[in-house]
Amino acid sequence: MIAMILAGGTGTRLWPYSRSMTPKQFLNLGSTHESLFQETCRRLETLIDPEKIYVVGSASHEGELQQQMAQIYPDFRPEQLLIEPLSRNTAPAILWGILQIPENQRSEPVVILASDHLIKAPEHFIGALKNAETLASSGYLVTFGIRPDRPETGYGYIKAGEALEVGFKVANFVEKPDQSTAESYLESSDYTWNASIFMATAETWLDEFRNHAPGLLAVFENAMVDGKELADLEVIRNIYQSIESESIDYALFEKSKRVAVLPVDMEWSDLGS
Repeated sequence: MIAMILAGGTGTRLWPYSRSMTPKQFLNLGSTHESLFQETCRRLETLIDPEKIYVVGSASHEGELQQQMAQIYPDFRPEQLLIEPLSRNTAPAILWGILQIPENQRSEPVVILASDHLIKAPEHFIGALKNAETLASSGYLVTFGIRPDRPETGYGYIKAGEALEVGFKVANFVEKPDQSTAESYLESSDYTWNASIFMATAETWLDEFRNHAPGLLAVFENAMVDGKELADLEVIRNIYQSIESESIDYALFEKSKRVAVLPVDMEWSDLGS
């Protein structure tokens, strides 16, 4: 298994504790002496080798990322840290990370994680990763759904459809509801919160980009000509200047017919939402 941690958030939703220059993922807001970003890394230790962890972050936080990564993984290779020159939301960040994975590893599942989530039951999270691996190996785009414990209006929801070996096919994604709708979702067993934790094999990720976001994929692929690499700062800057912001939800998950949801109880919170 391979992991990609998205660490480019601005942190403005938890102001004044979290600010743009020190967003919440770099603060100690959990139950340990480490930051949320470092706790995210720690949760992966029993399952994923450090050389298979990629981090995508912002140029304005590069120094902080390097410092916090060095405390967790002293041998972390520079090419595993991808620094975005501009903020373009999650679809370009994920695509860039997937394209950096060596071709001989692209049959492996890749889990995409935010760096600023609080998970108080990490053992349930690890179990969910193993279940998601089963779905991902069958060609699904997997999204984690958190079973709601209150009528939350600050999260998007996922409606489960046909049951699978583990999890369910996604019937549809639902925007943040009003209070009465959220209360009806809480009473139903069909709805979970959208945690924005995803998994698919690298091959599936690329197939889905090819099917549903071919223009974005073409920009990246066309830049890799004449021996140029995406690790080249000038190459990636030119790419980011030429593309629009787009979320992975809109680019792939709301369009694909191969999306599965895995309901999870792991005492999860997106702090600031």
